[in-house]
Amino acid sequence: MDTSFFDPETTPFHKGELAVQQRLGVLENVHHYAPKFVRDFLPDQHREFYGKLPQLVVGSLDQKGRPWASMIVGQPGFISSPDRETLIIDNAPLSGDPLSENLEIGSPLGFLGIEFHSRRRNRLAGKMQGRTAGMGFSVKVDQSFGNCPQFIQARTPVYDEDRGQNKTSQKPSHVLGPHTEKRSKILGRMAKEIIGKADTFFIASAYFPDSSDRRFGVDVSHRGGKPGFLKVVGDETLLFPDFPGNNHFNTIGNIEIYPKAGLLVPDFETGDLLYITGQAEIIWDGPEVQAFANAQRLVQIRVEEVLLVEKSLPLSWTFESYSPFLDQIGTWEEVEEMLSASRDQNSWRRYVVAKIEKESESISSFYLMPEDKKALASYEPGQHLPVRVRMPDDLSKREGKKVRRTYTISNAFNGRYYRLSIKREEAGSVSKYFHDCVKPGDIIEAQGPRGDFYLDRESTRPVVLLSGGVGVTPMMAMAETLLEQEKKFPLGHKIHFIHGTRNGTVHAFKKYTNALSSWFDCFDVTNVYSQPESSDVLGEGFQAKGHIDLNFLRKYLPLDDYDFYLCGPKGFMQTLYEALRTLGVHEERIRYETFGPAMVLKTSTAEESGSLEMADQNDLPQEHVMVRFASTAQAVEWRPEKGSLLQLAEENGLFPDFSCRVGNCGACVTKLKSGAVSYPKGYSAAISGDEVLLCSAVPKKVSMNSDDDGEVVLDL
Repeated sequence: MDTSFFDPETTPFHKGELAVQQRLGVLENVHHYAPKFVRDFLPDQHREFYGKLPQLVVGSLDQKGRPWASMIVGQPGFISSPDRETLIIDNAPLSGDPLSENLEIGSPLGFLGIEFHSRRRNRLAGKMQGRTAGMGFSVKVDQSFGNCPQFIQARTPVYDEDRGQNKTSQKPSHVLGPHTEKRSKILGRMAKEIIGKADTFFIASAYFPDSSDRRFGVDVSHRGGKPGFLKVVGDETLLFPDFPGNNHFNTIGNIEIYPKAGLLVPDFETGDLLYITGQAEIIWDGPEVQAFANAQRLVQIRVEEVLLVEKSLPLSWTFESYSPFLDQIGTWEEVEEMLSASRDQNSWRRYVVAKIEKESESISSFYLMPEDKKALASYEPGQHLPVRVRMPDDLSKREGKKVRRTYTISNAFNGRYYRLSIKREEAGSVSKYFHDCVKPGDIIEAQGPRGDFYLDRESTRPVVLLSGGVGVTPMMAMAETLLEQEKKFPLGHKIHFIHGTRNGTVHAFKKYTNALSSWFDCFDVTNVYSQPESSDVLGEGFQAKGHIDLNFLRKYLPLDDYDFYLCGPKGFMQTLYEALRTLGVHEERIRYETFGPAMVLKTSTAEESGSLEMADQNDLPQEHVMVRFASTAQAVEWRPEKGSLLQLAEENGLFPDFSCRVGNCGACVTKLKSGAVSYPKGYSAAISGDEVLLCSAVPKKVSMNSDDDGEVVLDL
């Protein structure tokens, strides 16, 4: 671990927190402010703040080392701070609270002071010093710091002054008599009901290898979300999303090296308190993480013990409003819809064209929203969407024929719409149909997103997005995704957006990308025009004239360890690949996508001069091969420059089904009646011995006998 920018001995974070900060690329950023922000004393404003609170959340450990979260309640003033190193809680724990058995001299404790109506909160960690006359206790402060107001629901405490301390104006029955306690090893019906409607809970965690180090101890933290965000899975498991916070990762860092946690789930309406302790695990990635809007990871709790104390809270709260931050996050229902859509990605779903925006003279964006208003299937930035349209008779020459195409999704996933930015190609019947015929309100059918070219979101290296022409579309999705991450974790890692096109009239997303460059210091845009018009002003819309090549990269790209993403026409791709290899960039750092025939970019080992090659060059026929389409008895000649069998079929007026065009989905599978084929770039779809994937296959000459002319016959 690089510790050059902080002192490992004086940092306020222990190794678990540091490891998580490093994993997520925020370690250096956090240490610019945290050592001054996390104090070993209570500032005066914090001392005053605690004195105003009607409740205090406490984290503690039982004799088995299991964390528990608790709440002590009283009239404001029951918490005091006689000096900056001391906090006094002059009230006893509530009846049945595990905290009563966990309070011993020297015990590590975590505290959360939270004022629900103002959404202020402060965290404190310390050790118990002794008892007070009022059945309370005093604490020696180890660490203290403020917290952001995110995800706190506004509630106002209600008191009944006629009945004394801790009574409510409504005089609920739960303030009188003994409290019912129910212990269990599983989550029962009442526990599940409380959890199912909860919009707030508290989580305690710990790490304490050395009690003399103030960084070690118990922590307790607030978690808020839409009702039901704490999910019950069976009778013994809980799951909840972890949203962006202050990047300290106190809870997550504790769990990473001491995988236990305690939860307190209050029912603010009934006064019931649900205490849970169990094994904890961080789920860093997976479909549920990706599908839950704004979640950065999930936390799973396997229940060991449950304690339900009915009508325990001697204080009520009037609900005021949900946190405005809840608008940014998802729900488990949306996650399930999204995962269901993703699992069924090969079925066709109807989408409404919500709007159409002209991006340039030749490119327009089509916004597709699901007609059934259910969740979108998620995707990685850079992937494409298979669509199916019914072509008019005068274009398809086949009455009622539905034609498939794939178009890259040009926006970061937002759960609301797919944006397809399509270039009008004179030779492309479907692209012409989109531009000339499709209008808002029309229906487009689509399968689930797919594709092997996408952003590596786990990498923390700076990124270079290199595009030419309509190759800008996947780069837009990648750029938006990276900048969304930057808003959550302001790392300042450079994103170089380099785009080449002819001039301003055909330059898509010009205003948008230049605006992003002004909004984000980390986003560096360089647009290169090969043939600028008189209306194009250097420095206003485009930054360089010429072509993106080796000399350009040497001039405009600072030396660094980048991840490169390339997309554009074949010549553009080959030039850039050669240039990067010449600059010493390793192949694994260069990811690329092309429009048109699938290809593999390579440089010759002898001269390191680039050439466009297909992966198994020796396996390609050097002679022309005849291909016959059985449905029309049409025989055409295939040559290497014709590309795949799918391209050959399309060139000759046939419209076979396809989707991914890279041999992954199997949509283009066709019976091979005779002859042989090869797969220069390989494939991953499952096919039988008499089937062929048109999008990835080329004819293969297998015999020169007079009885076998090597013709390939397709059941197409």
